[in-house]
Amino acid sequence: MKLCADCVSGNRLPGTPKGEMIKVGTTDCYYSPAPADTRAPAAAKNAILLFTDIFGLPLQNPKIMADAFAREAGLDVYVPDMFEGKPPVKEEDLQPYDHFEVGVKPPLWKNLGFGWQFLKSAPNLLTFNWPSRVCKRLQTFIVTLKNEKGLEKVGAVGYCYGGQMIAELAPYHLLSSGVICHPGDFPLKLVTQMDFPVSWVVCEEDFAFPSKKSVEAEQLLAARSGSDKVDYEFKKYLGTRHGFAIRPALDRPELKKAFEDSSDQTVEWFKKTLL
Repeated sequence: MKLCADCVSGNRLPGTPKGEMIKVGTTDCYYSPAPADTRAPAAAKNAILLFTDIFGLPLQNPKIMADAFAREAGLDVYVPDMFEGKPPVKEEDLQPYDHFEVGVKPPLWKNLGFGWQFLKSAPNLLTFNWPSRVCKRLQTFIVTLKNEKGLEKVGAVGYCYGGQMIAELAPYHLLSSGVICHPGDFPLKLVTQMDFPVSWVVCEEDFAFPSKKSVEAEQLLAARSGSDKVDYEFKKYLGTRHGFAIRPALDRPELKKAFEDSSDQTVEWFKKTLL
């Protein structure tokens, strides 16, 4: 598992969530239904999942984004509490997203702050929320959701830790579409096991998913042929750092545009693959 100062930095999105908290099996989940005026016929059988970053559901950003995706894609969106009420980093520990320049090392004070945050989060990440445990929870959640709601296809968009989870779920054949946004670290062999169309949101600078690994992932997908081939796309957003697609600095025009474009990319991918 790789962590950096960008993993715990960012901004809160403006707005108020319009959905509600529900239970899916034993899992708490934020549910944002598609509005009646934009609801697609496919919503009866298909839905979108949103996997959060390490702040989990206490940070409002995933809920606000789920509302936007439900409205724009015309599908219901579910955001499971994949950390079972114990996110690795508390919402109040969100650090300012004030180090923007790609290629410039963060100031000493920011690294020191991250070091302290890492020490606080490590016991949680290394035990209760180790990736294999979170992945197992999500497997159970998806199976339960499909059974309870009568769903045939679910697509998932994931950010940071949540993006990593989409890759970790590949061997279990539970997803019908995926959007992976600046993911956490994962073994590249999982890319060869993805049996669903996948769209990638890539930063210019990302400690967890560096350019070299992004290129290698794309090469693995390009090399697949015949029945093993899946649809995919990679979009790299210049001037961005890890976290921009979920905790954006909206006061910076170039980062605001990158956030909006990556959100549009997500909606268009699900329209293409789930409708």
